[in-house]
Amino acid sequence: MENFRRQLARSATRFEIGGFRPPQDEFESWFGRVNVCAPGESWPESGGKPMHALCQINMRTLATRPERLADIDLIAIFVGPDDLPIDTPNGENSCLRAYKNIDTLVGLPPRDTKSQIRALPMRPIAIQEDFPCWEDVPTEIAAEVDEHYFDLFENIGGLKLGGWPMLVQSEIYWAPWNRHPALPEYVFQIDSTEKGNWMWGDAGVGYFGRGTAPGMEDEWALAWQCL
Repeated sequence: MENFRRQLARSATRFEIGGFRPPQDEFESWFGRVNVCAPGESWPESGGKPMHALCQINMRTLATRPERLADIDLIAIFVGPDDLPIDTPNGENSCLRAYKNIDTLVGLPPRDTKSQIRALPMRPIAIQEDFPCWEDVPTEIAAEVDEHYFDLFENIGGLKLGGWPMLVQSEIYWAPWNRHPALPEYVFQIDSTEKGNWMWGDAGVGYFGRGTAPGMEDEWALAWQCL
């Protein structure tokens, strides 16, 4: 059993959302708010309307970074404004901006997007062991483990970097028939949250993947599942 646990376990970072005093540093992690951008960038739009700020994640505050995010200092994510993305490219109904050097970033003037997402500060919590949902288990499981899998191996929810995705319906499909040209691999998730007043459909989870295909390592993909 212990050998099996060691094979499956992955470390992760989960973010606590709200419940503490907001930081003064504009580079800190936020839910429902994005404070910075690269010089020359502006607030992203989709269909001629400004998107809603979903979160800003500062990687420099983490004790450890997931391997696929080791070269990233800060991530900013925007969504909408009218529809959730369904197999659309980055920039259409969602926008993920990944910055490799936080020291080059500047303030992003806020936009009134009529967003219902609550702006709340976030802080990281290290997770030593995160285990896959049943659909992602990569090895054959003995019958005795199969029977009690969900009692023995916990998958952590929430806004989480690294670890394993918290699946709602099935394994992740990054594009129709799972044929995304960038061959993304999961790197983090954003869960629905009542505190932050954000839902992916009916209590769903959004998954973010980074490209692994040659020449497409800086391509990003978003998929989501709900009940």
